Parts: sequence; structure tokens; C-alpha cells
Amino acid sequence: MNLRRTVLASAIIASCTGFAGRAALAQALPDLPALAASGAAAETQGPPPSTYLEPSLGLLVTGTSNANFGAGDAARSDTIFNLVPRVVVQSEHAHWHLRGDFRLNGLYYVRGTQSNSILPSGSLGLGSELVDRLLYLDAGVISQQNIINPYVGQFSSPSSNQYTTTQYRLSPYIDRLLNPNLRFIARSDNTWTQVTGNTASTGAVGGRYGVQTVSLDQRPLPWGYTLVARQDNTIYNNQPYASLKDTSFRAIGNYAVSDRLVLGLIGGYEKVDAFLAQVRKPIYGVRGTWQPDPNAGVEAMAERRYFGTGWALQAHEGTGLFNVSLNWTRGPITFLGSQFNSGPPGSNIASLLDGMMQSQYPDPVARAQAVQNLLNSAGLPSSLSTADNFYTQSASLQNALSLTALMLRERNSYALSFYRTKTEDLFLPGQTLLQLLQTLSTDTIQTGVAFNYGRRLSPISNLNFTVVRANNTGFGPNQGLTSRQTSFIVQLDRRLTPRTTGLIGLRRQFLVSSYIPDTNESAIFAGVVHRF
Repeated sequence: MNLRRTVLASAIIASCTGFAGRAALAQALPDLPALAASGAAAETQGPPPSTYLEPSLGLLVTGTSNANFGAGDAARSDTIFNLVPRVVVQSEHAHWHLRGDFRLNGLYYVRGTQSNSILPSGSLGLGSELVDRLLYLDAGVISQQNIINPYVGQFSSPSSNQYTTTQYRLSPYIDRLLNPNLRFIARSDNTWTQVTGNTASTGAVGGRYGVQTVSLDQRPLPWGYTLVARQDNTIYNNQPYASLKDTSFRAIGNYAVSDRLVLGLIGGYEKVDAFLAQVRKPIYGVRGTWQPDPNAGVEAMAERRYFGTGWALQAHEGTGLFNVSLNWTRGPITFLGSQFNSGPPGSNIASLLDGMMQSQYPDPVARAQAVQNLLNSAGLPSSLSTADNFYTQSASLQNALSLTALMLRERNSYALSFYRTKTEDLFLPGQTLLQLLQTLSTDTIQTGVAFNYGRRLSPISNLNFTVVRANNTGFGPNQGLTSRQTSFIVQLDRRLTPRTTGLIGLRRQFLVSSYIPDTNESAIFAGVVHRF
């Protein structure tokens, strides 16, 4: 979730967006189950539910001194009405499951400073077992708001600098244990992306992205192996020169040093096809996994590939009331491929809570309900700011680092996220023509930090403070382009009924940019959220 969405979420509705709102914890609660049970609606006793469904409706009214913040136009005050219907669902059954969190943001500008709009965001996914322990199918839809130009700020309301992508996914696969230690997987991930909104200035288009994978994995006892054949293919609508196909094969030898530590060596080969160019290169590298205890672990991989050195590092550690997560990756991406992976790795407080509650709530539906109750009642953010995913007609090389931490205390909560993402244009040898055709460059370094502090004032009211800073710096073709945005949000919320929350708050933000004149905004907002 980028900063624009973070600030919008702060101003919009705490229970609908999960970012700013209602501070911390129930007083003197001994553990997370009790903490989750302290939500607006009391938990019912009995067996875990098979389906959790929570629709909600939020209304927010914002008075702003500058509805054109970041658009480069003169500051104009306006009153904005924001209606947010949302549904959160998780349903688990013997042969299928459904998971989703989807909302619509309907915005109306009283003075017409911006175009009225209805913007979808969120995801809905279905997983099913078609043939017992053999054939499966995943399907889903994801909608996201995307920024066109990183150097004109990231907004708290829609503008000509954003557009919507909606991606539909269909993934049939075979997953079979040939024996207790040998696993075979054949998977076909297929996605279709539609682009709508303000795309005239970029020529942004959708297309198809697919990942075809076949793997055979022998569990290390203590020796084992993994054989993987994979093909990634990106095809843009009406832009054949923007396509990229990467076909690879890897053989990985694994050795279990202990039950907690597994090390491996990687060898392979790949062929990359792009506009008027092709590269064939060997692959070699190392990998390892370490899990000192159930609440902590590290997975790491480093490879030498056609673009240089790539890597992926994931680490997490947590206790009942503290959790921290680190992601660091370097590798090639395309716009459609990044949409498939939901953009650069970033913070997700809801995921951290899910991991923290896993031992107390082994049933995924009961755990999802507990997480939502905690987010709704304790004022925790569902996510914090991450880097943006920018449209380009060529492949990019991305180095993305993100850190997320969450601490829960008796009456306080602390949430922190940090990210640094360097994205640069990636051309194969011989692609001089493509470089000349390139109209948009992704050569940008994005750095940001967000901090959220919550204080429980009473059993039904919370005070929340959020500060967000985002810096964008261009290099290469974008040398000299910069933007710095700082946002402060203070919010007070109070539970009016077991399922209704009212809120009021202030927002102040500043933008310094080399692309447009410096600008700022002051806003006051008030709203109400009802969960059905």
C-alpha cells in the first residue's frame, strides 16, 4: 500500500481502511485471544465457525484547504464526501476456501475540484480441490490504485496522477505426494490485467502475465534435491515490444544440517527473450532455511543470473505481543508481473497479527475473525506505507527492502514500517531500439517510513497519531527529479454501539517537489463506520 493510499486510509475510515484510527489495546489483557475477544462485538462461544463474513459501511466527510494537493494546480478548498462499502470474508470447507477483503471508495467533491469517482481496491480469492490430493484450482480478482508520476506527490484523494488496475487470476495445478518424501507439482498461473482511469499521459495498458512451473522435490533425509522448470511470460496489449519471456531450469541439492537448518546449492540455465534480443546464461547460487523456533525463521537465496546477482531474503521473529518482518529482494520485474505479486514487498500488519495468533487460533476462520476484531476494536493499522509500482513499457530491475514491526502493550500499540526500493530500466544487449522507443523510465529510488502510535483512553475510545515520510529521487534519465512528502494525522474514535464507531481527526501534509510548486494541505474529517 503506497503512501497515497496510506494517507487516504488515515483520513477515510479507520475500520474500513485500517490505517489511522483508534489506538491500542484492551487494558490488562493477558494474551492475544483475550485481546481479540475484546472487540466491538462479543465473541460467541462454541466450535470455530466455518465462515466469517463481515460487511461494513463507512461515511466520512472531509473539509480540506487544498483538494488539488500535489496536482500542480492552485490550492482550492473543498468538502469531500467518502462512502466506503466493504466486505471481509473467509470461508473454509472440506474441498474449497474463500478469502477476501474488498471495498469501493466513492468520492464526491462538493465544489468540483476533482472528478467524482468510485475506486475499487482489495482482493477476493477462491481455492478449491477438484480431485482429492491431486488436482486443484485457484481463482481470484485484485484491484489496486497506481501512481503515474512519483515526483508530484502521493495523494490523499484521487487525481489525474492515478489509475486503477484490475487483475483476474486463474491457476489450475497438480500437487501430488508420490511417496511420503517425494512431491510433484505442475502449476499454471494465468492473469489478465485491465487498466482504467487516467492513462492518456502514459499510454498505460493491460495485458497477460503467466507463470508455468513444474517441480519435483525430494525432502532432505539428510540429502535431498529439487528440480524446477519455470517460464515467466509478460505480454502487453498492443505493445509487442514490451513483452518479456524467461524460461529457466534449476537443479538444487539440499542438505539438512539439522531439523532447523537446511542448506542448498543451485545450478541451472535460462533463456530470456525480449524485443529484438535474446540472452542465454547459466544460473548458479546458494540457498538456506533456518527456523530456530516456531515463531522465528529465515529463508535466503542468492543467484548469479543474466542481469547480475539476484537474491531473496525473508526473516521474521515474534512473540505473543511483538512481531517483526524483513523482506529484501533483487530481481527482474515487469509491470504486469509486479501487479501479480501485489507490488514491491511491504508492510502488512494484518499478516503479522495472523502469525502472532496462529498458535491460539489454529482454525483459519476463527483466526481471521480474531484478527479483524482486533483491528476494528484496538485501532491497529491493517498495513503501512510501501513503495509504489510504476508503469513502464520495458522490464525493470528492482532492489526492494522493507521492514515492518508491531508491538502491543497494555494500553498502547506501536507500528513501524520502513522501505527502500531502487527500480531501474533493464535492457538486454542489443536493445538500443527499445531504449529509443522508451518514453517512461523507472529509474527511481523510493525511501519511506511510517509510524503509528495508539493510546487506549477508555474501554470504548482511542487516540491515534500517525506520521508518514516518503522521498523519491530519480537517477539516469530521471536525474534531478525529486519529491519529499510528509504527513501527520491525529484521530480520535469512539465506539457508539457494539457495531458502530464514530471518528474525528486532523490531517496536515507538505510536499516539496522539483516537478511542481511546493504545496501543503490542512484537513479536518469526521465519520462513522457500521459493521453489519
